[in-house]
Amino acid sequence: MYRILAFLKKKKEAKTITEISEEADIPYNTVRDNIYKLLALGAIETRDGKYVITEKGKQMLDEFIKEIERLKEMVNS
Repeated sequence: MYRILAFLKKKKEAKTITEISEEADIPYNTVRDNIYKLLALGAIETRDGKYVITEKGKQMLDEFIKEIERLKEMVNS
């Protein structure tokens, strides 16, 4: 899910499931399944049949990245 959020944040434009799958090199079925989860969480929204990251999605991604950094510090200290 976080790869999809990161991809959408970087692209800054609405993308279809197929575009996300091909451009981010994530299997189509994985993207499709995670799109529904992200929609339910309010992390993405649809615009003309394409998907964009929401502010909530950006916050989720930022929190995830911070947690990864904390884990790296724990492992490396």
